[in-house]
Amino acid sequence: MALAAKVVKRTRDSFQFTISKRNFESFCDSIGLYRREFLDALDASEKDHRAGRVTKRKSLRELID
Repeated sequence: MALAAKVVKRTRDSFQFTISKRNFESFCDSIGLYRREFLDALDASEKDHRAGRVTKRKSLRELID
């Protein structure tokens, strides 16, 4: 099943789109936001943040370098 989305804004580096509230849960599931590994990583990240183990980043691409 394809999810309906409308591209609202497109630039050279990104695009912005909208989806309906009805399709939001299906969208989250399709990109893996309900996977156990993602939820575990999110929990660990929240614990690190509360403990003060954070660094400021301008982009997630800095993690690759």
